[in-house]
Amino acid sequence: MRYFEVRGPPDGVEPQWSGEYRAEHRWHLSGVDCPRFGPWAWMDAFPSVDLSAVQEPVLAESKGPMSVAEYSRLVALIRPFVPPELPVRAGGSFGPMVGTARGRFGPITCWPAWRLLLREDAVDLLKAEGLRGIIAVRMELRSRRSTMPALYELEARPLARLHPDCIGEWKTPACELCGKPESFSLPPKRWLLRSSIPEGIDVFGIEGANPRVVSERFVEVLQRLGPSDVHYQELPVG
Repeated sequence: MRYFEVRGPPDGVEPQWSGEYRAEHRWHLSGVDCPRFGPWAWMDAFPSVDLSAVQEPVLAESKGPMSVAEYSRLVALIRPFVPPELPVRAGGSFGPMVGTARGRFGPITCWPAWRLLLREDAVDLLKAEGLRGIIAVRMELRSRRSTMPALYELEARPLARLHPDCIGEWKTPACELCGKPESFSLPPKRWLLRSSIPEGIDVFGIEGANPRVVSERFVEVLQRLGPSDVHYQELPVG
């Protein structure tokens, strides 16, 4: 099986679709100010996680960095509602995206680089073709166009890892105090660690990195719906 990073259109390429949106996830875990590393925040987003049962107003808005004690308190509240295989880290977002949209969207949209949007017919086709790992959460968007198709955010869980040989030397260690994971600079040439690839899953994320990865089956199915303003860059496996 071949795998591809999904990227937005290259600089200087005129987009074919006019769709734009402004939205945020319903719940947020703000950044943390660690005595060891200073302020930091991760970019995890899990729209399928429902935190409506957590009675904590501070999660409804994104604020500046909080103390380690406050961060630990909020993590303890959130953790029971998040699947055990998913991380709960400072800067994480949960629940559907809420906001506004305008224009016309292609079958798949990649903007910003760590977020994938699917048109409703794309979600239906992927599921009808039996692709696995398709966690698509409908976005709660207001639009002046009454005929605008529903849009879904595609959740890409960080299930795979880059091969250690392609990760640059610049790293920061994990921190037991604040929960900050080990981090590294994203190498321009990179490949997946074969043993970490989730078997049979057609979309997933990479631990410690932004790229969203899809299978060749995913690419083939979506191309049936016509052009999109995305670029598929093959990600080798080693």
